[in-house]
Amino acid sequence: MTGTDTRGRLLDAAVAVVRRQGAQSLTLDAVAAQAGVSKGGLLYHFKSKRDLLDGMVERWLAEWQDQIDRESGDAGFLTGYVHATHLGGAGPDEREAEFGLLAALIAEPAVLEVVRERYEEWQRRAVETTDDPVEATVARLATDGLWFADLLGFAPPRGELREQVLARLLELARPGS
Repeated sequence: MTGTDTRGRLLDAAVAVVRRQGAQSLTLDAVAAQAGVSKGGLLYHFKSKRDLLDGMVERWLAEWQDQIDRESGDAGFLTGYVHATHLGGAGPDEREAEFGLLAALIAEPAVLEVVRERYEEWQRRAVETTDDPVEATVARLATDGLWFADLLGFAPPRGELREQVLARLLELARPGS
């Protein structure tokens, strides 16, 4: 097994710990046990809990960015953002993992800065790719609100209403709208 494989397995283990036991249970010992490696093996790849959390955030943001890029196609960045952020079809494991990571971020404000920087980039791209920066910003903020409603169970719209909300978001997200 390569170092990259081990690193990925350790990140998977960290997500599993957070999903199953909550962000407060994210410890190096718990992750090592979940991954079936010694604590020294974990420390070879992640020197500290902060380093592990940085790795989790980096991977989460990279996966999200990849999904945005895949969904964007010819439709533009903001359309990809709306599609990639949509958790309507996500299972409970995915939601729990994202919720756990969010909780861990709140506990480590310095790590949250990386996420803030990525959101700054996404906001910049959203307004650069449309004729109406206000509509683009409203679409991004509403998309983020839908994501939080889904993630936290804050009465997210369902069924036909959800489809209508997504259609409106995609309408606002259209380049040149």
